[in-house]
Amino acid sequence: MTSEAMTTLDGTVARLQEVFSAAEPALTTLDEITGDGDFGVNLREGFSEVADRLAGPDAPAPWDTVRAVFLDEVGGTSGPLFGLLFQSLGTRAARSDSYVDALRGGISDGLAAIQRVGEAEVGDRTMVDALAPAVEALGADGDHVDAMVSAAVAGALSTAALRARRGRASYLGERAVGHPDPGAVGVALLLCVLAEPVSGTEKSKGERARLLDAVSGNA
Repeated sequence: MTSEAMTTLDGTVARLQEVFSAAEPALTTLDEITGDGDFGVNLREGFSEVADRLAGPDAPAPWDTVRAVFLDEVGGTSGPLFGLLFQSLGTRAARSDSYVDALRGGISDGLAAIQRVGEAEVGDRTMVDALAPAVEALGADGDHVDAMVSAAVAGALSTAALRARRGRASYLGERAVGHPDPGAVGVALLLCVLAEPVSGTEKSKGERARLLDAVSGNA
């Protein structure tokens, strides 16, 4: 029997595809400056592959499909790292009726998995700079989903002032400074969408605009 949290998480999949498809040009331009230039395309194509699989007559479970595609099919460094986060969220949601509890446990577990694999810390200019503040803001109890979103966006934007110590941008030195890290921006966009079942679309829309306006202004 599918838990209530998993039903809610499954319901975000189409919205994620919509948001990352719309954000792809900004993410690609940003990654052309600070990385390999493939980040936005990889995310867009990952969610497009998810949509294709879910359109079949014997479609698998939506979130299981997201996890499988990003762990196994999406290229680049970030694809599998997002896959670890998706896997952690799905594991928590499968055994919880509280969507907020599933978010809390899922992003915390995902952060631990990403840091275990990538060894990044806050300040290294990676997706951890958006994810760690989100985990802290969501807290150990209560409904702090709005705070989670704001913290993730602020964390992503803060990476513009950092010199990279991990990833492709670490080879660029000062040239990447002044532009937010694409992985951190991607995590913030993800959490904006995952917050919508709790906070509604207006909070998400405002925070996504704040994030992408800053990205466009720096690109």
